[in-house]
Amino acid sequence: MYGSAPDYKTPAYGYPPVHGKYAVSRSVWVVIAAVIVVVALVVGLIGYVLAGYAYASSRITAADVAVNGVNAHRSFVNTAFTLMDQQVGSLDTMTDNALAKSTSSHLVSESQSMSATVAGDDKTLAAARSRLNDQTWLTAISRRRLATEAGRIDLARQAVATAETAARDYVMFGRFLQVYYQALIDWDTMVADAKNSDFVGTAGADNALQTDVAKALGVSNAPGLPQEFHDYLIALQAYAADVSTLLNAITTNNKTDIDAANKLIQADISKLNAVNFTATTAEIRFYYQSYRDDFNREMDKAIA
Repeated sequence: MYGSAPDYKTPAYGYPPVHGKYAVSRSVWVVIAAVIVVVALVVGLIGYVLAGYAYASSRITAADVAVNGVNAHRSFVNTAFTLMDQQVGSLDTMTDNALAKSTSSHLVSESQSMSATVAGDDKTLAAARSRLNDQTWLTAISRRRLATEAGRIDLARQAVATAETAARDYVMFGRFLQVYYQALIDWDTMVADAKNSDFVGTAGADNALQTDVAKALGVSNAPGLPQEFHDYLIALQAYAADVSTLLNAITTNNKTDIDAANKLIQADISKLNAVNFTATTAEIRFYYQSYRDDFNREMDKAIA
């Protein structure tokens, strides 16, 4: 009843036959690989920069702490300078040689305490300074920041070195004063024994005087010590020797030697009295004040 089915042909827009898997060209893979490498390098570079910056910052922070620690001790150092300056000034009018020797001992202990404090500060600064050079391959991008911080530490160390030098000089100066005033104590004892007609005591005190004057002359190169102290000791040394000659002449009852020794002693006393100590205290204080000024100026630069 029905006619034969029409012959439908495959429409022209049908799918083409599949000949195999889709093939990506080699050049595309090269581009992809290059992009991956570039991305990895960028990520790595960013990580390197961030890590280096953070590492350098930690070292800079530690250096800041070290410098601030020195600055925190600044008031202690200045207080020590003030105290030692007052002690030196007090010697100018002090008539009790035993008290002057005791004050000289305090001067030594104060300067040693200051020296110990700043020496510890220098060790801390040196350690922080050396750590600024750690892992230089990582911190290259922060080289300028690290150099700036190194400069601050160097200034702080310079200030510390100035304080250390001042403390060392004060120790030497104080030790000289200890021996110097001990010689004057010997002299006081000798005069007192002579007034009491204690011949043995006078001779013993004179021997002690000669010994201690020689010791004082041996350390009379103490920093900041005016020339007048050396001149005075030279005259005092001659005086002690001539007193010994007088005592020997008295022992032998040789009037000629006694008269000759007395003349020498009078000449020695004239030389002793001729030494003018008027400006010595100001000279000493000026010498050590320069250290204090340099210390504070250098610290101002370090914390600026």
